[in-house]
Amino acid sequence: MRHIRRTAVLGSGVMGGAIAAHLANCGIPSLMLDIVPPNLPEADAANKAKRNSIAATSKQNLAKLKPSPVFLQSNLDLIEIGNLDDDLPRIAECDWIIEVVKEDLAIKRALLERVAKHRKPGTVVSTNTSGVLISAMVDVMDADMRKHFLGTHFFNPPRYLKLLEIIPGKDTLPEVVAFMADFGERVLGKGVVYAKDTPNFVGNRILTFGCQYLMTEMVRDGLTIEEVDALTGPIIGHASSATFRTSDLVGLDTYVHVIANVYNNCPNDEHRDLYQPTDWMNKMLEKKLLGAKTGSGFFKKTDQKDEKGKPVILTLDLNTLEYRPPVKVRLDCIGAARNVESLDEQIKIMHTAEDKGSKFLWKSFAHSAIYAGNRIPEIADDVVNIDNAVRWGFSWKRGIFETWDILGFDYVCDRMKKDGLTLPPIAQAMVDGGHHAFYKEDAKGNVSFFDLATKSYKPLKRNANAISLASVKKANGVVKENEFCSLVDLGDGILCAEFHSKMNSIERYLCEIIMEGVTMLNDGKFDGMVLGNQEPHFSVGANLMMILGEVMQGNWDNVTKVVNEFQALNMAMRFSSRPVVATPHNYTFGGGLEMAQHTARCVVNGETYGGLVEVGVGLIPAGGGCKEMLRRAQAYVPANVIGGDLFPFVRRAFENIAMAKVSTSGPELVELGYLTTQDVICANWDHQIKRAKDVCLALLQAGYTAPQPAELVALGEPARAAFRTGVYQLKLGGYASEHDALIAEKLAIVLTGGNRAPGSRMTEQDVLDLEREEFLSLCGTEKTQQRMQHMLASGKPLRN
Repeated sequence: MRHIRRTAVLGSGVMGGAIAAHLANCGIPSLMLDIVPPNLPEADAANKAKRNSIAATSKQNLAKLKPSPVFLQSNLDLIEIGNLDDDLPRIAECDWIIEVVKEDLAIKRALLERVAKHRKPGTVVSTNTSGVLISAMVDVMDADMRKHFLGTHFFNPPRYLKLLEIIPGKDTLPEVVAFMADFGERVLGKGVVYAKDTPNFVGNRILTFGCQYLMTEMVRDGLTIEEVDALTGPIIGHASSATFRTSDLVGLDTYVHVIANVYNNCPNDEHRDLYQPTDWMNKMLEKKLLGAKTGSGFFKKTDQKDEKGKPVILTLDLNTLEYRPPVKVRLDCIGAARNVESLDEQIKIMHTAEDKGSKFLWKSFAHSAIYAGNRIPEIADDVVNIDNAVRWGFSWKRGIFETWDILGFDYVCDRMKKDGLTLPPIAQAMVDGGHHAFYKEDAKGNVSFFDLATKSYKPLKRNANAISLASVKKANGVVKENEFCSLVDLGDGILCAEFHSKMNSIERYLCEIIMEGVTMLNDGKFDGMVLGNQEPHFSVGANLMMILGEVMQGNWDNVTKVVNEFQALNMAMRFSSRPVVATPHNYTFGGGLEMAQHTARCVVNGETYGGLVEVGVGLIPAGGGCKEMLRRAQAYVPANVIGGDLFPFVRRAFENIAMAKVSTSGPELVELGYLTTQDVICANWDHQIKRAKDVCLALLQAGYTAPQPAELVALGEPARAAFRTGVYQLKLGGYASEHDALIAEKLAIVLTGGNRAPGSRMTEQDVLDLEREEFLSLCGTEKTQQRMQHMLASGKPLRN
């Protein structure tokens, strides 16, 4: 059975280093090699550190990059460095060799010829290229290497962009392709697209056409850079960096190199001439206006500040190539789209309104959609791979053909014809066959797509590692639901409590449904429960507006009841007779994290940004978060260790809560002590619900029993005095206000056991009572109320 336990990354540049870093995120050690620096002085020629200096510098730079390419800085320890002259024979120790050198065919071929001499038979070898043909590299390889060679195109940065394009060669074994696709998806967390061996493969081929069309037509239509970015960003489900901010991140020189791949290697492309840089692009290249790498591109950051204290960013005028102050965008279609919440409705408005913005966007979409349709089967076999490529490679929420369906297949075809455009073969085949959508979904949630080769619909293959809650609900209905939460039967005796309040905030009625789910577990109606959802965020925490409303009206009994009910729910999950498993992902704040802390296990997505952040609105955690941090802190010192010092561990809990520390990854939630080493990291968000279900079943098979209540120790006034001293020093330094100090004092009271003598024993309920009492007292202060109001009005914390 094939395994990948160690990799070799040949090339330590931007992509080589980033790939090695992401392999480390997923627990895969790598040997990262680069060239020996040219022209080393004779005195340094035998110095191993000098010979490895290029790879060493790359590894050092990985630690400094923002956003970080690694989940934890300690992951970098999994990257071993070396050089291609001395250490290439060591690739025989590796199960996967990835070539990531310069996008130059001659350089790649020369290195792969050397690789062929050292790799052990059966080892997978791949090239990470954004457009160099795989077929042009294989003639330097023996037969075994050809069978195990393929393209693996990671998108940059690999940690954050999901797409992995797999490009088989004509001799690549099908089982090697299948293995690498499974490994990429299951271990590396990637979404795999199968690409043909054509210039720029799938994602870059489609996107660069769209960008070239936009950049050419915008000048003719008189649109500004700001207007194009406003039209092509989140309002249509695309990335916030839209078109021109993305270009600045990529670098104009890199972009021009990528489009040249198509111009030079696709003589029959119907829009080949469009793949040449415009006159103003060439002038930008001459002026070194390349983007972020040179400090100036389509945008230029200045040292000036605006009225809100933010840096002033100037915009390039494409007519004069001079920078000017930013211009506020005023387009009717954007204003109308902002008045609706549904993304699909926003997409419809943006493409079908009558103002110049909408007309420009329609024209750009129509030409891009036709171009994409014409690329089947040239670059990929079906609409699914193309849609997945643009969604996963560029963080679009809807693919091109999905968007066509949203606008209405017939509407788009009719409008294209009215504009004098020719439908692509796949759309014409659908019209001829009387079909009206690229994708169809039946009553049980089964999805099929139109296949050009057979001119019929083919079922979209279900991923055995994934569960779609939407599909399960369509197929089986729900066990129980209200506006805020649904109980969904996942099969095999496992229930799922799916949140669907706004931003998945913790609402009273959401808690009621989850509590009913716990009751079903204890009554033996189900064997386990998954706590989660498939929305962008797990939970942003408590419904702050509801709490503030009750406080401002003086409804203290209601506030107390809400806190009591939330605490009761969390304790019910903690001591449920059958396991509850949570699935934190992306934003997991405040009460959302408290819920996760009270489950038997968490299956945590690698990209989870979580913390107990209540101090940002002048409060402390009151759903058991303080209690759980105290319990976990004290668990570091076994009860039978006489004289064990609990204070350092409780101090860390105090600092994390008092400073509202938020993790930058799922693994960092464990490192900060919010979660534990027993919790599972899941690299692929699509797999999270299924993995959580599997964890539930595994716990049951292992004979799961509910934990016993913890006996906690009060540290008392001495520990509280130490915390107070630290906060006082922050006040003296201007880092904490009087109200910050008050909040910290309340937190210290909870974590040290209130008025109890040092060494006194406490129950979990004792700490919950302290949480509730201090939470309510802070709610009654004017400055906390101001912080809550400010957060609701601006989305930002207030320091008062």
